[in-house]
Amino acid sequence: MKITRKHFIVAMLLLLCLPVGHISAQQGGDVAVIVNPENPVTSISMADLHKIFGGDKQSWGPFPAVPFVRAAKAHERDVLLSVIMKMTDAQFQDYWVKKVYSGTVAHEPLALMSTGMQLEAVRSQKGGIALINAADIKDGVKILKIDGLLPGAAGYPLK
Repeated sequence: MKITRKHFIVAMLLLLCLPVGHISAQQGGDVAVIVNPENPVTSISMADLHKIFGGDKQSWGPFPAVPFVRAAKAHERDVLLSVIMKMTDAQFQDYWVKKVYSGTVAHEPLALMSTGMQLEAVRSQKGGIALINAADIKDGVKILKIDGLLPGAAGYPLK
């Protein structure tokens, strides 16, 4: 069965009704880049992260790039905005409104409320990519190296 965007959104909305399990209250530490295990990519550059989360790189390998972001007030979103995108939340929202209305992209990244939702989203989309606190990683996703470094390594850029 082919999963359409409509099916995916309905599934994500249903997940809101379920207990999420562990939601990190951690406000620091390394933030990992996770992808679906079927994605052949093992490492990514900061420049490519900017392009994917900015909608300028819409595919990688055999899959469309499907970025998922955390909703406002999450540490992962703060890292995305300050370290990768170098924008405020308002600038990021304006940026995506312009991208969508110009027809450059079909939609902005789906903002998810919890770590559990991000994990499920990435597991369900072969081209899925998200940022998650490294301490919250669970089975069923793959961690990408950033410029050759994994979370925990000296010089790792996403903190």
